[in-house]
Order: sequence, then structure tokens, then C-alpha cells
Amino acid sequence: MSKLMLHAGAVPMTYRELTEMDSDHYKPLTPTHKPIPHWKVADTIRASLTPFSDYSVVSEEYGVSHKGKNCFGAMSLRKDGDKRGDYEMFYGWRHSNIMQFSLRCGLGDKFFICDNMAFHIESEIQGAKHTSNVDVTFKERLDELNQGLFAKGGALHHRNDSYLRHELTYRDSDHIIMEAVRQKALPKTKAMLVDQEFRKPSYNYGTNGMTILDLKHAFTHINKGTFYGDQIKKTQTMHKVLDSYCV
Repeated sequence: MSKLMLHAGAVPMTYRELTEMDSDHYKPLTPTHKPIPHWKVADTIRASLTPFSDYSVVSEEYGVSHKGKNCFGAMSLRKDGDKRGDYEMFYGWRHSNIMQFSLRCGLGDKFFICDNMAFHIESEIQGAKHTSNVDVTFKERLDELNQGLFAKGGALHHRNDSYLRHELTYRDSDHIIMEAVRQKALPKTKAMLVDQEFRKPSYNYGTNGMTILDLKHAFTHINKGTFYGDQIKKTQTMHKVLDSYCV
């Protein structure tokens, strides 16, 4: 799976394979616990995207862990007339039927040339716990969440455009990399790797090689393979660090 970075023990799956999972993956833990099949979560999310945007799901990838109880998904989004040929927006989500975390959904970008993936925003769905009224509240709360997420979708493109306009010196990139380490967007053991990737990139991104966007590519390339949950947190923090230099 190219977009969905899974941790050890996780299993990649297609949507069809989700529908073929047995009922054990949504077996109640208590008399009041009402978990939801992962395929149903995917269907509800897909249906909820349409009213709030003109994007369509063009591909989707999934992974499950903890004996199938937890699910992670990435849905690639495109729309008619979209002129951006360098990257696409994706909708990422995670769902747990063993109450490790509530349903969380977010938006990110994935650059075609390198498969680099980064989250821009993630939100937790509120008021839809796995209890007796979950079927009534789940879609309503999800609709509320998606309406807010897609209202911020334009900010994702604005951010990348801004990164491309801002040029750096190597001294600037050193400061940003160390600040990313201090903010825990990057393990200190990977600082030199990001620096090397920025100076000698593995791909031709079609830029001048000295922009904040190029440094973002270096961060996301080096972080490939990071556990999905950590990747979400680290890339959001990375964007905050990059934003602080983009003024």
C-alpha cells in the first residue's frame, strides 16, 4: 500500500476484504457497547463527503490491526476541472471497535511523484460513541465534522502554494529542522537524513530545490513508513513549524 503507512502487525486490506470480515471484529465488549463494522464506517464516510464538496473518491486503501478491531483508511479525492497535477487531496480516518480511540477524520495531501503523504488537519467526531444510539447519531455527527473539514480544504492548497513561494537558505533549513526536532515533529535521529534529503533530493519535484515546499518533501520522504497514528501527529506539527517560517 503506497499511501497508508501501517505499523508492524497491521494488515493492508481492500474495501471488498473489509466487507468479507467476520462479525468478530465488531463484537461488543459490554452490554451497552455497540461497535460498527469497518465497511459500514467506510460507506457512511463516503456518502458524507458528497454534500459538502465537489470531490469524488477515486481510490481507497485500508489497513486493520489488533486482530481486525482497529481500521485505518485513506481515500484519494479529485474533482472535475482540478488543475493540480503534482498532488491530490486525501481523506484519512481511523476507527476502533475496542475503544482505543474515537473515530477521527482529516485531510491531507499526497504528491504523485514520490508518494509523500502529510496530514494538514484531523478532527475527532463528537457525540457518536459506540452505544445504543450510535446509528442515529453517527452520520449526523460525521456530516457536521465533514462540513467543517471541507470548509478548510482551500487552506490546504493555499498552504502548499505559500510554501512554494518562500525560498530558503541552508542556514534557514538548519533552523527549521532543529525546531522540528524540538517540537517533536521529527526524531533527532532523523535530522541529518532530512538535511541530506533537502540538499540532494531523491526526486525531481519541478521546483528550484530551495523552497519550504522542498523541505516539506524532505520531511515527508524521510518519515515514510512511520506508524499511521504517529504520522498524523508528526505531519500536523511539521506544518505548524513550517508555517512559522512562512510569513
